[in-house]
Amino acid sequence: MRKAFTLIELIFVIIIFGILSSFGAELLYKVYENYVYSNTFNRLQNQSESAVKQIANRLQYRIKDSTIARDNFLSANIEPIGSNSGDENVTEWIGVDIDGWKGSGAASTSPDWSGFIDLDPTASSASTLSSPGTSASTDTDLAIFFIGSNIDLNGNSFGWDGNVIGTQTGVSMHRVTLGTNTISSSLSAPHNNFAGVDVYEYYQLSKSAYAVSLEPDPVGPSNNLWFYYDYQPWEGDDIRTAGTYSKSLIMENVSSYKFTSMGDILIIQVCVSDGNVTGVGEYAVCKEKVVF
Repeated sequence: MRKAFTLIELIFVIIIFGILSSFGAELLYKVYENYVYSNTFNRLQNQSESAVKQIANRLQYRIKDSTIARDNFLSANIEPIGSNSGDENVTEWIGVDIDGWKGSGAASTSPDWSGFIDLDPTASSASTLSSPGTSASTDTDLAIFFIGSNIDLNGNSFGWDGNVIGTQTGVSMHRVTLGTNTISSSLSAPHNNFAGVDVYEYYQLSKSAYAVSLEPDPVGPSNNLWFYYDYQPWEGDDIRTAGTYSKSLIMENVSSYKFTSMGDILIIQVCVSDGNVTGVGEYAVCKEKVVF
């Protein structure tokens, strides 16, 4: 009986171990590489999905006619959504006070405003309109939009150019205060009425404008997506002017933010990137959402 391996047998064993170790190292590398790709893909998927959901949740309560595009957050160039080229980095709109309409605000026990005007007792020069179901409010930032109004986005309809004048004429957002079953002009005389305004039966009330802006990161090569809120263009507030708004970060490392419209339907796309994936350069995942 043999008690040892021959030299040939040892050589074959060494060769086999060499082959297995070579394939094993490559296999382990592939497993690790697939893990990195999968982990990065899932993370970017979640980030891009979160970003488009946040934007869509706000956009669904927009005054549709008010939605515009800007080249960037400092640009004075205004394009109606649908007429924009697709290269713009800012979406801006007037938001409906949906919490007030539903009566879901922190201090609300009933809706703040009803959305209906009783046209029968309303004269064209009235300073107060009858709105059954509306509650008194001390809010001074409110503006009313009559559904059916003629819109001129290139003019001063919503105050996007920051050049708001103290009159109700020629604008779409009219500054108001709420009383019990009433809506009154909050402008000073002689413009403290709705003379020259096409008053319609249905209206929406707003407390703030909103904007989503893709901007360069000041300390890095990537772009960040910002959300602007708590400003009133009908009061002269403007995202181009520091101090007239609040802002919060939606997402970092955003490679692109695109938006377009088909009629009243908005389509938004957010692409989130990661430049640390070895061998593929910048790795990006995009998510789209349709907003009615």
